[in-house]
Amino acid sequence: MTTPFISSSVTDIHPANVNAIDSLLGDLRWTSSTISYSFPTSNSPLLWSTQPGFGYDFQFGDGEPWSNAAKPLTSTDQINFEHALQQWANVANVNFIKLTETTDEVGDIRAAYSEDPKTSTLAWSYLPGFSVRAGDIWINTSSLLNRQEWDPGTVSFAAILHEIGHALGLKHPFFDPENKTAATLPADLDNTLHTLMSYTYTNLQGDQGNDFSFHPTTPMVLDIAAIQYVYGANMNYHAGNDTYSYDDANTYHETIWDAGGIDTILYTGAIPTLIDLNPTGASLIGQSVYVQFDGVDLGSSIPNVWIADGVTIENAMTGQGDDVLIGNNSSNTLDGGPGIDIVVVESQRNQYTLNRTATDYTITDHANSGNQDALTAVERLEFSDIKLALDLDGHAGQVAKLLGAVFGTAAIANLEYVGIGLTEADQGMNYEQLGEFAINATGLKTSDEIVTLLWDNLFGSAPTETEKSPYVKLLDSGQISTGALAVLAADSDSNAGNINLTGLMQTGIGFV
Repeated sequence: MTTPFISSSVTDIHPANVNAIDSLLGDLRWTSSTISYSFPTSNSPLLWSTQPGFGYDFQFGDGEPWSNAAKPLTSTDQINFEHALQQWANVANVNFIKLTETTDEVGDIRAAYSEDPKTSTLAWSYLPGFSVRAGDIWINTSSLLNRQEWDPGTVSFAAILHEIGHALGLKHPFFDPENKTAATLPADLDNTLHTLMSYTYTNLQGDQGNDFSFHPTTPMVLDIAAIQYVYGANMNYHAGNDTYSYDDANTYHETIWDAGGIDTILYTGAIPTLIDLNPTGASLIGQSVYVQFDGVDLGSSIPNVWIADGVTIENAMTGQGDDVLIGNNSSNTLDGGPGIDIVVVESQRNQYTLNRTATDYTITDHANSGNQDALTAVERLEFSDIKLALDLDGHAGQVAKLLGAVFGTAAIANLEYVGIGLTEADQGMNYEQLGEFAINATGLKTSDEIVTLLWDNLFGSAPTETEKSPYVKLLDSGQISTGALAVLAADSDSNAGNINLTGLMQTGIGFV
């Protein structure tokens, strides 16, 4: 129990011998996983220790509780502070209980306003320790936090999350000249994408700013790993079958902690989306979030939804855009919805079996038969060594049939030709336009040459004058376009048999 003059019990934090965790670990943590908090309403010396070095020193000083600027948090700030506490409780095995301060008992964590003349100092706090200041969080009345509501997504809410991290026993991950031997994160991890405890704002491309367009609303991947190492994981949070729903009406910047069950990430918007289901995977979902410098967006948007280490999310469903989905080592259902959607598999094609179902596909990992993914409304499948187009009832089918009709059966195996055709179709070229594009690529000019080419590719021999004459007349009279004639040939039963369209629907068609 913490009193105004005695701190609650603390215990050592031992190294994890994992740099990504050790770089965030302070020296001490609260012994109990039940941690109290309170909101001071008075600077009476009956509620604050004046002991030098151990408390807040002489009560007529100008710091913290003795400052003229010291004051209680507003009721709104208290609500948002408690919401921030809950974000840590969601991921860690800690239980926060609220106290009303008395001369006999105050919270392990105490939060109030005081003043630091440096406006860049948003807040400061004390890590768990033997001083009665341990766990205290002070919000600077000279800073933005005194003027801005602490709503999730603001720098104010992120700052509160950061200070609570300190109050629980986490340190900054960067070099500390007063503790030169402490573990630090490498530059590519020492940023607020990975941990709230960092001061560095950057995107994955390395563009550095001084802000986010929308700040993290939860502890991030490394914060979760560190706080779970210290206190254990909250294995009751989202332990059932959960759906994480996202749309275009809201902005997101968070890390998912999920304790179990069969879970789904569901996006119902229209913005092109990337969903990576791997633990520590980074996704781009919904409204873009950017690193900013003085309010100006820098470079590419940042991943805004992460999955914590140790979490298994089984399923993903995307919206109306052209989306990318990446599965994990569990059996996944990956549903692309409308658009031209891609599933990325970070292995070679020969490590998987691809099967056509009644309407869609499955892929099964040879090394792990329990890892069978169901692909629904997925048009493209990208292995590390080859790309496959699966939409043989859509653009890929149009391209395959036109290649067979215009360039001959062997053209189906030309990965570059297939890729060119898919690019044009995916970018909006319709079937007839695609047919005309293919005919133009042959360099043939006359109607006779075009009809002869198509006939030869369909039937394996040049047409007689009687056979080709009707089609030549249709072209010469303008009753049919070269593109439409190419489509007519492409859609014929003869062409479907020549290119083995039924077989292609089982295997997909390769492209670059």
